[in-house]
This record gives sequence, C-alpha cells and structure tokens, in this order.
Amino acid sequence: MLRYLLAALALPLILPAQTPHKLVVISIDGLDARFLNEPALKVKAPNIRALMKSGASATVVGVVPSDTWPSHASLVTGVSPWQNGITVDDLPSKPGDQFFSVAALKTPALWDLATRAGLKVATVYWPSTLGARVAFDFPEYWESRQGDAVPFDAIAAKSTPPGIADRVAKMFPSFDKTLWDDSSSADAALYLLTTEQPDVLFIHMADLDSEQRETTALSIYAREILENDDDLIGQILKKAPAGTIVALLSDHGFENSNHVVRPRVQLRQAGVRGKVEVVDGLIGTSDPAVAQELRKLMAQGRKSGIAREMKMAEVKARAPSLGRWIAAFDTYPDYVARDEDRGSGVAIGPHAGMHGFWPTRPNYRAIFIVNGAGVKPVKLGEIDMLQVAPTLADVIGVKLAAARSQSVWHQITH
Repeated sequence: MLRYLLAALALPLILPAQTPHKLVVISIDGLDARFLNEPALKVKAPNIRALMKSGASATVVGVVPSDTWPSHASLVTGVSPWQNGITVDDLPSKPGDQFFSVAALKTPALWDLATRAGLKVATVYWPSTLGARVAFDFPEYWESRQGDAVPFDAIAAKSTPPGIADRVAKMFPSFDKTLWDDSSSADAALYLLTTEQPDVLFIHMADLDSEQRETTALSIYAREILENDDDLIGQILKKAPAGTIVALLSDHGFENSNHVVRPRVQLRQAGVRGKVEVVDGLIGTSDPAVAQELRKLMAQGRKSGIAREMKMAEVKARAPSLGRWIAAFDTYPDYVARDEDRGSGVAIGPHAGMHGFWPTRPNYRAIFIVNGAGVKPVKLGEIDMLQVAPTLADVIGVKLAAARSQSVWHQITH
C-alpha cells in the first residue's frame, strides 16, 4: 500500500515529461527588448503584443559573445558558447563563413532530443542546422554573399528532404526568388504547419538584425521590418494547431557605434606601459599598473568612454578564457572599445548598429515570450538566456543533460 501511495504522490512530478506540447519557436534576430518596451518607439506589433499580454514574458541577459550564431546555439543547447562550440559569428580563418554544420555543436540541441523522443522536428533558417537529424531542414547557409544578402538557391539546394523547397514554392509561388528573407522563412513555416504538421518547429528571421546594422539600432526602418515580421508571425499563429505552445525569442540587444574608445592610445598618452586587451566588448588587463590607470580614466566619465569596472567573478563565469585578467571595464552605451593604437583616445564612430557587447550592459537585452495552452499571463522581469532551452525542453518533455540553468516552465504555467 505504501508503495502505491508514494507512486501517487510522485505522479504530478512526472506528468510534464509525459504530456509534451506541440511547440513553435520563432527567433527574431536583433529584437532588442526596447522595441517592445519603450512606448516612444511606437512599434505597431499587435500579434507580438497579444502574445505578451496573454502569455509570459521577460527580458533576457544574453551570452558571451552576444552575437547571432553563438546566441542561437545557446538558445537550443542551454549552455554557453564556450561549452557548445559556437564561439563566434565569422570563422577566424574564413571571414564570412559560419558554423553552418550541426557537427560544430559539441552538446545536444533540442532538435536532437526531440527527434530521439519520436517527435517530428522542422528547422527553418536556424543557424547551425546543416546536416541535422530532423524531418525537415532549411539551413542558414551560403557559399558566398554580398553583405547580408543570402542567395535563395544555396539554401534550397541544401534543404532536406530533397525537393522540399519545390513543394513550398508550389504552395507559395513567391517563395522561389533571388534572396532569402523573412518572408521566405514564413512561407516555409506556413507550408510545414499546413502540410507536414511538425511537433516542433524552429524558425529564424534575420532581417531586423541586418537592417539595424545598416540603418542604426532601433531605427525607423528597423521598426518597419519588425512590423512586417509581426504580420508574418500573425499568419504563422493562425496555422499553428490548437494547444500549441509558441515561444518568441531574440538573441541579443543592439547599440550604435557612435563613439570609439581606444584604451591603448589612452594608456600611451598617460605614459603607462603594459598589456591591455579588448575582448567581447570589455577592456581588460592582467597588469596591476594598467588596471590602476584604467580606474583613473574611468573617473573622467565620457571623456574616456569607460563607464564601469566589472566584477571579475561575473567575467570569469561568463567567459572563463578571460580569467587571465585581474580587472575588466565596460564602456558607456553607444561607445565601442577597439584594440587600436592609432587615432584619438576617444573618437567619433561610424554610427552603425552593432552587437557583440558584454551582455549585462544597461538596456542591452533580448526578449522571451511564451504563450499557449496552460501558460498564464505573467511578467518574469529578467531571466538568463541559458534558462530558455531548459524551459523549451520542459514544453516538449525532454531533458537537456548538459544544461545547468533552471527552467521557468513551472513558474509560467497553471
């Protein structure tokens, strides 16, 4: 009798893993939380705002480096880039090339676990899926590109199963075009939801990131892109089966390079010798004399561009390779540190939108929105990006063994 009583008491603890939901994950690349949280921007996004209003939402502190490919790997593995293997956007030896292949991931992704659990999985333009063991894949891939323009044919040729791009084009004739864009991702997703009905669907939309790098962070043109994405998301939501959990995510915030900070120049002007580095948006050193001079420069405020000294415990936790430093410093918003030894110590920058800053900077946040069956309307405040994948794992009833951050699934469900 005691054995049956204990089993009954334990039942609620195992039910979430036994009753997985269908899941649609949409990532809008470069969707800084301020797009949705600052009324002055006047972004018209009724579908996204409806998801926020009736679902759970949070701002998100990103990973290091806070760039597209490393962040997207963390969103699906639940571990930091230094653990999952996707540590940069551009490969150092091959500028313009990325970690296209799923083989670059050192830890299992959500799509691996979902497939092993017998779920039908589809991925649309999600980074690092080329060769993934999923039912349907439209990988983010190119052999060459002009700026951010990715040729459609390169993706269509690598999509699986063979011929899947032609099937989408038969339903949506405008799908077959010169360049891949967010409408391409939406068309592929709509086809999959209508015809193939995957249990788990990952969708990546990249136009917002590209627009901000061209026309500045949060620009009016970027807002127009986001409003267009909102319309595409509305179409996707209409095709999602009843009871589906929808997760709307982003990978990093955005700032402008309005000013350039050159610590090597400032140290030389102060007559201080010693090594200083600029890595992952931070200015760091292992030299006590350099650290002391950087503190003096910080006291000058925006004249030096150095805003705050970081706690080394945080730096080492987020980027263990920087454990060689004894001190680290961050710049003011829209001030970009450069490892350059020529020019002024602080100079006018190119005013381009960019990411890759240290993720705990003020007002530099991604977004997390979850809506669907059983999800209650709640604002979580701020969460860490490494909590996203464990939460999505709970939605579909799988376990990310390597992830150590806590899921918020039980906080946001009835």
